Amino acid sequence: MSNDQQTGDNFKSWEKTIAGASLLVVLVLAAYWPALTGQFVWDDELLVLKNPLVLGQYHLGNVWFRTDFSLTTTALWLQWLLWGNSPIGFHIVNILLHAGSCLLLWRVLGRLAIPGAWIAAALFAVHPVGAASVAWISEMKNTLSLLFCLASFDFFLRAESEPVDARRGKLFHAVALGAFLLALLSKTSTVMLPVVVLLCAWWQRGRITRRDCRRAAPFFLIAVALGCVTIWFQTQVMKAGDPVQTENFLGRLAAAGKALWFYLGKALLPLDLSMIYPRWTVASTNVAAYLPTALWCTLLGSTWWFRKQVWSRAVFFALAVFTVLLFPVLGFLSMDYLVISRVSDHFQYLPMIAVLALFAAMLAKLLPTQLLSTATVVLVAGLAALTFQRSEIISHNDSLWRDTLAKNPTSFTAHNNLGCILAAHNHLADAIPHFEQTLKYNPKNASAHANLGRAFSMQHKFAGAEEHFQAALKLKPDGADVHQAYAGALLEQGKVAEALPHLREAVRLEPRMEFRLPFAALLHETGNYAESVAQYRAALQREPEAVEALNNLAWMLATCPDASVRNGTDAVRLAEQVCRLTDQKQAGMVGTLAAAYAEAGRFPEAITTAAKAADLAAAAGDAAFAAQNRQLLGLYRTGRAFREPTAR
Repeated sequence: MSNDQQTGDNFKSWEKTIAGASLLVVLVLAAYWPALTGQFVWDDELLVLKNPLVLGQYHLGNVWFRTDFSLTTTALWLQWLLWGNSPIGFHIVNILLHAGSCLLLWRVLGRLAIPGAWIAAALFAVHPVGAASVAWISEMKNTLSLLFCLASFDFFLRAESEPVDARRGKLFHAVALGAFLLALLSKTSTVMLPVVVLLCAWWQRGRITRRDCRRAAPFFLIAVALGCVTIWFQTQVMKAGDPVQTENFLGRLAAAGKALWFYLGKALLPLDLSMIYPRWTVASTNVAAYLPTALWCTLLGSTWWFRKQVWSRAVFFALAVFTVLLFPVLGFLSMDYLVISRVSDHFQYLPMIAVLALFAAMLAKLLPTQLLSTATVVLVAGLAALTFQRSEIISHNDSLWRDTLAKNPTSFTAHNNLGCILAAHNHLADAIPHFEQTLKYNPKNASAHANLGRAFSMQHKFAGAEEHFQAALKLKPDGADVHQAYAGALLEQGKVAEALPHLREAVRLEPRMEFRLPFAALLHETGNYAESVAQYRAALQREPEAVEALNNLAWMLATCPDASVRNGTDAVRLAEQVCRLTDQKQAGMVGTLAAAYAEAGRFPEAITTAAKAADLAAAAGDAAFAAQNRQLLGLYRTGRAFREPTAR
């Protein structure tokens, strides 16, 4: 072959690669297009806006082993710095991560010489089961961990193709180990990769050598270490509440078999998907409960028995990998999600690759080229349409929970979440039945009790509200939001003395701004001036540029009737800071600065500033506040500072 001909062949190969890669990316974008206009759903806001890095609870120096999935936590924080509470940026990143994984999957399957590698990658790209990971920001831990996992596998395979002592092979092995560590820090569901590596060695060569074990050993060490960390986190989360599962080992074994068949069914026929599936019960004393597990073991055993035949060996390899990758979520280990359901689409984002690769390989082997092309187009188009529809549903809270309840009417989580959405739109008459349904299916749901308490309080049905708030606190005494909501209901009834301890407890449990400000304001209103100032200062230590806290503290230091609390110099400093932050365009903030100047004895500045506050209020249509500042203007002209009346 001439050099020109070889160059031409290489160019054509690159053309095909670029075309195939581009088509995969286009397929992903087309299937997940609805997600680009999606909201934060379910616990997205919890993981983004209440991210411990966002809240200042942790910093980059200590986050890594104080939160589970610490790399994902950091990635979400970095994105929050870029686009704040706008979900579109998060969705774009998640979709691109999925697209990157599809490209890497094509590469890895091709390196393994699996027939139909591109077809498998295309099926994975548009498979609707993946929507629960790709269209849901919270599951960025899935898309991020898979990208690193596939990169690790790819470099491991590249290292295997090098001579044992080659420097290049050692470098690839080190990179593979580093990528695996990043995958585990993103989500430890990738913990079974070393087992997959050994299964792959057996599938390719018919045996596992000492060299295979030696090269996989560092991966096993890291996997065991970080796997134990995750188990510890799950145990810590679970220890304060009821156990996730009450079944013994045999009961969990029976449930695991049923889950395996469920996941295989959804991978091959992804219809009637739901965010939360009905949580089935397993009677461990019933022999029939073990039938799914027995059938699965029989399937694995029969393909192992005929392993000398190429097709049987391939089927065993795919099913073994599928089983191994699903093992961490089959219920043998405690997981918070298992309270809600025993299965979930996002659990098999990684495992279903094994099934899709086997299916694609069978198509590539059994069908002639023209029929294979037609079948691929039909399958990919059909799956893409289903994923497009699924993405639309998952991307918005209202459609997500209505769809879930249509398929799983007993889902207490869906009832509670839909009730919250309706209550937020002030549709209390529609929201209350959903909260009541939540308690019907889960009587120990503290959140539903608290939500009913809030709803009844909004309807001024305080007797019913107190009953549910007290029930919520009995179930969850450390619920800061419940204490705060209960305090709000008590305040509406004028029960200030009863409300204060609940606000105090809320701040003790969650010393964030959203809990401190109402507590500090109530302390101010009830004459606990020194403690109120202390709360505002504590809040500003966490968020130094919190405008409301700065303004309220400056006002107290300028106008408090208790002379021991007043501090004109400090009031001016704080009030000037808040005016800078608001560009001196907020009448209330400018009025506070005027009062601070007066307390500091700087009356010419107080007069000028009070006049400006009155003009700003008048321009904003707030005649009452404008009149108040003109009245204060007269007081400052006489050389007197304003004093609030003493609280009763």
